[in-house]
Amino acid sequence: MKQKTHLKFDEILKLTGISERTFRYRMADIKEKYKDQPELIFKKRHSWRIHHSLLFEFIHKYQITTLNKK
Repeated sequence: MKQKTHLKFDEILKLTGISERTFRYRMADIKEKYKDQPELIFKKRHSWRIHHSLLFEFIHKYQITTLNKK
């Protein structure tokens, strides 16, 4: 069985736990950053396909812990 190299929008949301709005804001930056590398990020119909090596770009920037909630 082949392993997927590109992830879809909903798969990234499930893996990272970010919201749709956060995804859209991060995509605006990532599109500019990787615009010269179409093999890493491209749009198929209306859905973005993002290479699994770019998953770190979508991970939460700040982790909320129980100590920070006070």
